Amino acid sequence: MTLINTNKVNFKNFKKESYNEKFIIFLFSFLPISLILGNSAINSNILIIDLFFLLTCYRQKQWSWIRNKYFYFFISIWTYLVINSIISDNYAVSLFDTIRKEIVYPESDSIIRSVGFIRFIIFLFAVQYFFFKSKKIFDQIFLYWTIIIFVVLIDIVFEHIFGFNLLGFESPSSKRIVSFFKDELVVGGFMLGFSFLISGFLFKLTKKDTIKKILPSIFFCLSIICIYLSGERSNFIKALITVSAILLLIGDAYFYIKKKYIFLFIVIGLALVTLISEDIYVKQIESYKKIIRSAENTHSLDAFFSTSNYYEKLGHLRHFAHYEVAWQIFKDYPISGVGNLKFRYICHNEEYSNDKIIYTNERCSNHPHQVHFEILSEQGIIGYLIIIFTIFNILFNSFKIYRKTGDPIHLSSILFVLTFFIPLLPSGGFFSTFNGAIFWINFSFVHAFLNKPSY
Repeated sequence: MTLINTNKVNFKNFKKESYNEKFIIFLFSFLPISLILGNSAINSNILIIDLFFLLTCYRQKQWSWIRNKYFYFFISIWTYLVINSIISDNYAVSLFDTIRKEIVYPESDSIIRSVGFIRFIIFLFAVQYFFFKSKKIFDQIFLYWTIIIFVVLIDIVFEHIFGFNLLGFESPSSKRIVSFFKDELVVGGFMLGFSFLISGFLFKLTKKDTIKKILPSIFFCLSIICIYLSGERSNFIKALITVSAILLLIGDAYFYIKKKYIFLFIVIGLALVTLISEDIYVKQIESYKKIIRSAENTHSLDAFFSTSNYYEKLGHLRHFAHYEVAWQIFKDYPISGVGNLKFRYICHNEEYSNDKIIYTNERCSNHPHQVHFEILSEQGIIGYLIIIFTIFNILFNSFKIYRKTGDPIHLSSILFVLTFFIPLLPSGGFFSTFNGAIFWINFSFVHAFLNKPSY
């Protein structure tokens, strides 16, 4: 009788564990789709993962992650963000009173955004706990991601050929691809966030099968070509750096053909789509010609950084207006910045208008479109140093692990984080939902590989 009861208990535990695994796989597999659906879906997905993680920790009494030294680093960032938002409200409101009256300043937005940042910290440790729980969970999530991202790749090519995507969405810009994002021109950043992680997974999955290696090789090449087709120059530059580093650092054994031929195929593919499409030629080539002409007219570094040359060469770039006002805000509030989410309001102050910059009347945006300027202007030098030290400390230690393992998924996550922080190159908002989620998904792998099980 006791034996039967024991078997029943074991069966119940097994069944419960099976349901838990399926739920974990579903939650993480749904992440790319939630990014496509919008901010509400992204936040809901991450919050459910966080809550399920905390509930699991409570049931299994697994709280060792709270004693992890990096947890204290991230809690320090979160604490600073919240305190800085509370303090900055006191002077930001009075400053905002001097700005355009028709703009409504919601005092609580900054504090809510800062408090909500905790979701990414918990998510970081949830990935480490759930994603790497077993090889089965790891592989199944990545297989679902592969299917989703491959469909998006096909959709990008389809839209480039026919002018609308598989669901009939048309881009608001003739030079940009919208894909499944309906009216948001962010598919290039989306692909950058997932395609090379998946390439790394496929490289590992097919390494020992010569015939099957053709799939990851095609996927890898198609990824950068589709990011190029998206019309997002900054993300293409980041993708190009990532691809070059991957080809340089991982061995020929992962590819169907030698790496030099893979590189040649990518170059030919990029050249062909450029020559075939007039919109891509105008979007990509003409912009680079402007940069080259500016460089040719500069005879020395001193001349380039002189005030007159600086505005003459960069003032025609739309994002430069965001950079410039963010820098001016930082100079006015160097210690702690103006607080989370405040750039979009403070930038309207007339003192930040600069007639030397062509787009000075368009200087305002939700964020400065450059991660360093965003953190400096909103969090000041204190917040900047805390955030950068934490991220690059983990990045450095994680890279030391990569040098021992050579895992291509690990390498892809490291390269994403590195390219995200390239100075001056336009980027999405570090604290925004969409770009923030993509960043923390990749950074969670950088962090998780510090203690990844060896399977």
